[in-house]
This record gives sequence, structure tokens and C-alpha cells, in this order.
Amino acid sequence: MAVDHNARSNLRDALVSYMKGDIYTFAFDDRNSVYFETKLTEDRSVREIARRLYLIHDDLIDHPISVGSGGWVMLKQVVVFLATDLEIDATATLATLTQSWPFRDESEWLANEHRGSDVRLAEYDPEIHGRWRQPWWNRIPSAVGFAMILGSILVMALAFKLTH
Repeated sequence: MAVDHNARSNLRDALVSYMKGDIYTFAFDDRNSVYFETKLTEDRSVREIARRLYLIHDDLIDHPISVGSGGWVMLKQVVVFLATDLEIDATATLATLTQSWPFRDESEWLANEHRGSDVRLAEYDPEIHGRWRQPWWNRIPSAVGFAMILGSILVMALAFKLTH
């Protein structure tokens, strides 16, 4: 299978920008989704990585990256992988993924780890990279929200009844 250096570079730049906080989820999704939705590239590794990266963003709220420490390590490995000419193991499933994914194993990861030094990604900080940021209205419990809506309807109905 042919390696698409341009697609790998574009996806890598998008992921690095997302990890550094330069872009939020919506911008990342715009740059990532083209590689698995439109099949913009024949590079199977890029399409598979883009498909899996789709799972780390939010469709509803545009916010900075929010992953756990294990996710941060995996994303750093993806950044490095996209700088190589390697191909993803086509037989890998979610159950058989290694901690070195998208690399086949730890030795392949360690042999290529140096390729990520150019992007200077920060070490994982849960206060920056793991905090899910949500708007104030998403912090209201559903029961309270429903009670407020029902209360508003009852007040409007009572006001309508009193004026007519």
C-alpha cells in the first residue's frame, strides 16, 4: 500500500495542534474526518488512524482536548507513527491493540520514538489535557432542568388563565 506523506503530514499537524490547544474539537474533526469519510487518501494507515481519532472528539461542544494519561501517550505515539512510512497491522482489532498502537509492538515504537522530538509536546497534565470543559448549562442535573421547564410551563399556564 502506498504511503501518502501529504495526508500523514496534514493529519499529524492537526493532531499536534489539537494536543497543544491551538485548535478545539470542531476544527480537529474538520481536519481529521476527511480522511475516513471521503477516503481522501489511499493510505490505509491514515484512514484507520483518522477513524480511531474520531472517537476522541465531541460533536456537541467545541472544547480543548480532553483525554486521560493513557490516551495522551497513545496520541503521542500516533504523532510519531504519522512521521514514518510504516503501515498499521490490518489484522489488529480493538481487543488485540497493544499499548504501542499504532505501532506493532514496543520495539517498533521505541525504534521510532525519536521522530516525535520535533513537535515538543508537553507531558500529560490532567488539569490541562484531562479536564472536560463544559458550558454552565450542562452542569445542571437533568431533574433540575426538567423541573425548571415544567415550572415555567405551569407559571405560563397560570398567568394565561388569570388574564383570560
